[in-house]
Amino acid sequence: MLRSHIITAKGIPSGVWSRLLLPLVAGLIGLGIALGGLPGLAQSPAEPPTLAEVESPAAVTLGDQTLFTIQSPQIASSPEARARRISDRLTATANNQSIPVEAIALSDTEFGTAIYAEDSLIMVVDDEDVVGTGLTPRTMATQHLAVIQREMQRYREERRADYLSRAAAIALVCTLGLGLAILVLANVMPQFYRWLDRQQDRWMPNLRIQTVELLTAAQLTILVQVITKVLHFVLVLALVLFYLSFVLSLFPQTRALGQGVWGHFGGAVGAVWNGFIGYLPNLFSIAIIVTIAASLLRLARWLSANIRRGRLNIAGFYPEWALPTYRLVQFLLVAITFALVFPYLPGAESPAFQGVSIFFGLLVSLGAGGVILSIVAGFILVYTRAFRAGDRIKFGDIEGFVEEKSLFVTRLRTLENVLVSVPNAALLTGNIANYSALIREQQIPIIVTTTVTLGYDLPWPLVHTTLIAAAAATAHILKEPRPEVWQTALDDFYVSYQLRAATMQPQMLEKIYSELHQNLQDHCNRAGIEIMSPHYRALRDGSQSTQPASYLPETYQPPGWNFSPGWPSAGDAAPPQNTDTP
Repeated sequence: MLRSHIITAKGIPSGVWSRLLLPLVAGLIGLGIALGGLPGLAQSPAEPPTLAEVESPAAVTLGDQTLFTIQSPQIASSPEARARRISDRLTATANNQSIPVEAIALSDTEFGTAIYAEDSLIMVVDDEDVVGTGLTPRTMATQHLAVIQREMQRYREERRADYLSRAAAIALVCTLGLGLAILVLANVMPQFYRWLDRQQDRWMPNLRIQTVELLTAAQLTILVQVITKVLHFVLVLALVLFYLSFVLSLFPQTRALGQGVWGHFGGAVGAVWNGFIGYLPNLFSIAIIVTIAASLLRLARWLSANIRRGRLNIAGFYPEWALPTYRLVQFLLVAITFALVFPYLPGAESPAFQGVSIFFGLLVSLGAGGVILSIVAGFILVYTRAFRAGDRIKFGDIEGFVEEKSLFVTRLRTLENVLVSVPNAALLTGNIANYSALIREQQIPIIVTTTVTLGYDLPWPLVHTTLIAAAAATAHILKEPRPEVWQTALDDFYVSYQLRAATMQPQMLEKIYSELHQNLQDHCNRAGIEIMSPHYRALRDGSQSTQPASYLPETYQPPGWNFSPGWPSAGDAAPPQNTDTP
């Protein structure tokens, strides 16, 4: 049985409130009149509130459905708070299967028309709820009751096991259908692309305007393939969105999400489009900056290429500087372009973007010190013209040919064909011997030197003539300047003769030295000059010559021993031995 009074938020019957408030209000009014009258009493009676003066309405919902709206807060702080309270009561009643839908009914009270579910109050419709509608509280309550009963019946039916089972079966069928459609498209489209390739000469003629060929058949085929791929992507995306919208709408728990799939997608696309439209002024500025930078880069590339090829000569600027200078200009232009474009990038003013930029700069400054040093050293080596690719150089105990120069390291191929990478910073702080620079730039040959030590018994003109002849007989030794011999030292037992000859082939030094030493042996043997250790000569007193037998005369006989004047010669008898016994 319905009660005839309303329980307030504090749980006190409304009649009690009336008995307490009326005397209090009457006493306050009398006190105001005694003190000179209330300001409001002198004014005209207040006009009834209009619809425009009422607060914005709030929606009452059950599940994912909006039942109706309310515009009066009553005892709540706002219409939204009151709507949430009514929605919570409706949800609790709907989940309570022991309360039939028919048990929800109306009851007239002194505050308005109440809607009850058995002994539980759902809401009260009073005069403030019908402001501007032209309805009575009873009529509005009757409309709300019909909506509540209908939607509560639907709410309960959609949460029964048989309904959820049917929805799951339909969702499974839709999932299989979507997978099959995507699989078919994934297999059909490549075949379609191959068919286009085969038919391009037959169905894809060259696109011409009079004698001007705009697109060839191959280019037109590629364009059609690109358009087809875009349509393929759009079709798959539409299928996925339709699938999500339909399947999620099958279940009451996800219906709101399913109904909002297209709205969310459209909102995302709209946000991207609006962002793109709003970004167009910045994009135009970026395009101008990038265009100017690209034009300067093309100009620098053209200048670099012509200087390298010798078509353009600038006094004091060497051709090997062209490429590294272009790379340096390219780096500076890119850095300046990025600095100019940075303020126009999306999110450039955000603290997160600025924080990431500062963090990245800190990492570079702390961890790239060695890298920057190598880069600077690489450019210094280029502009000091210490060496170039192909030169033969010696650095420390490493000697070989320059294979590659990069910003960080220089790679040398040793004489044993071993590739050695040397940091540019190390090359900058060490001494580099370049065997090829003077030959390449000034056509000045390098000097090949070797030293021979011979005894004082040999006449030095004979030695000079023999050594010079050996040098002249060596391949890749220049006739001019002529080879020459320097007597570099007069030691205790021998004279040091240094043979100096010129060559323009530094890459063949090892072969030249080997052949020169062979010729020295041959020419000294022909001239009767023995090349041997001076100490060995000092201890020698006759015996076989150290020259090869082919260089000795046929009548040659080894000299005899001659240790002291008192000893017999090799043909005399041996001295008698002492046979005395002690």
